[in-house]
Amino acid sequence: MKLLSQYWQLVKPFWFSEKGLSSFFLLLIIIAMMAGSVWLSVQFNQWNGDFYNALQQLDGSQIYRLLSQFIQLIIAMILFSVYSFYLQKKLLIEWRTWMTGKLVQSWLSSSQHHYHLKLTQEEPDNPDQRIAEDVYLLIDLSLDLLLSFLRSTLTLISFVAILWALSGDFKFEMFSIQWSIPGYMVWMCLVYTSLGTIITHWIGKSLQQLNVYQQKNEANFRASLISCRENSEVIAAQKGEGVERQDLKNKFKAVSTNWYKLMLKERNLGFFTVGYGQVSSLAPIFFALPQFLSGAILLGGLMQLKMAFTQVSGALSWFIYSYQNIAKLSATVERLSVFTQKIESIQLPNDIVKPCHKVYLQAHIEIYHQDKKPLLKLPELLLHSGELMVIKGRSGLGKSSLLRTLSGYWAHYTGDIKRQDCIWIPQKLYLAPTSLKALLCYPQHTQNIDDPTCIEVLNKVGLSELQKELDKSMSWSTRLSVGEQQRLMFARLLINKPSLILLDETTSALDSDAAVNLLLMLRRSLPESAILMVSHQRELWTLADQFINLDASTKIKEGIKTDPSLLFNP
Repeated sequence: MKLLSQYWQLVKPFWFSEKGLSSFFLLLIIIAMMAGSVWLSVQFNQWNGDFYNALQQLDGSQIYRLLSQFIQLIIAMILFSVYSFYLQKKLLIEWRTWMTGKLVQSWLSSSQHHYHLKLTQEEPDNPDQRIAEDVYLLIDLSLDLLLSFLRSTLTLISFVAILWALSGDFKFEMFSIQWSIPGYMVWMCLVYTSLGTIITHWIGKSLQQLNVYQQKNEANFRASLISCRENSEVIAAQKGEGVERQDLKNKFKAVSTNWYKLMLKERNLGFFTVGYGQVSSLAPIFFALPQFLSGAILLGGLMQLKMAFTQVSGALSWFIYSYQNIAKLSATVERLSVFTQKIESIQLPNDIVKPCHKVYLQAHIEIYHQDKKPLLKLPELLLHSGELMVIKGRSGLGKSSLLRTLSGYWAHYTGDIKRQDCIWIPQKLYLAPTSLKALLCYPQHTQNIDDPTCIEVLNKVGLSELQKELDKSMSWSTRLSVGEQQRLMFARLLINKPSLILLDETTSALDSDAAVNLLLMLRRSLPESAILMVSHQRELWTLADQFINLDASTKIKEGIKTDPSLLFNP
């Protein structure tokens, strides 16, 4: 029941959305076409009996008439099957597009769920795989199982009456009593498939958990390969190829070990299901032999009985033939459900309100570790328009956590924060594999910014040699040095013009002169913006309006004033 509840929570939003109504009608069309193909199967069954009876009676005119009917039935069956498959694929991509969009929107929401999951170490393994692959599997398997189940149900309803009528009564004597079983082929079919279902579940009951492990191990191996590719320079510089090979070997060993377990289970299940399928093709002949040998039915009747039994048996065997897909769907539902529940259960930081005019940052806070241990206490932070505050302190004192908290990404604090809209540049820089212009405009769209503006900011930050490459897409994180990447961050600030700028060691890869010039240029270009900066470069301290030394646990408010002339003479 828990699994069904999780499944319903995953699929319900789509079917109750605006898109769900049109998709529901599309599903009805697919079901109608499937019902049509079942009706055609009934006609084939009747044709089968008539054709073999005509063969047995050497009725040439009847045979040729039936061949003409066969061609018509085949054409109709092809049309129904092809268009049903086509519309099923259409429904799949529409459902997947909607669900993928909703998951991406939740994961990359304006509340930064993706970042809070990582910060709180609550992020499920490989969210990329859950969005890209698990969503596809959920929808593909759902449609496949639903439609195959409905087809089996319609087939059962259509053919069970035919099988009952064709079976007649099976009469025999036992214990000196005459027995008669009406529709005995139906009962034989029911017993046969029930035994098959029980044995199938007994053999394959551990497949679901093995599929969960397989998906997880495959994703971990793929993530490690991507990590090696993205960090190839560091690996090469430190000659870490051996360690990486061993790590990949261990990750793939987990893949192969679980694969063998899965393979053995599927082999054992295959022994039964393949054998069951082979026996099923002849079982109705064996069961109907008494009727045929007694002359109660002709060859055509035997063939018709065989086809009806096969259809009913196949319908009742839906669970047997769908068992592996059910196990895969169960594993997928479990993984996706955990992912969505993690997103919904995130503890978001308190709302940050805007302060009064010209006060761009006002805070008195105490920051804690996730285990509630105190990390940093600042009785007062006050930053006005156009001011620069520099913070220094040894590693581990909470400088980065302070910026996370002020940005609104860290929920473990007490106190109040009031600030204007801000952009925070963390220590780890992010350069997506896209065009240079897109990197400059980020998070805005490129159509909002013209090329001359981009060229101007590149010149200001000392990257004028890149102005002809605005539209070139590549892996800029490998093309540009760390210092050039930091210059690019300053160019991004010039384009976005935030009211409050939070910088975490954003000039650490630059020499002191370059860092001073960039900071002065930034203040000159954005005179209204307030800047809070973490830095260990002494040359930058002298530019600050306010300076906080966390090592000394002291604050010098307005203790260092910037020479106004420096703002115009970088």
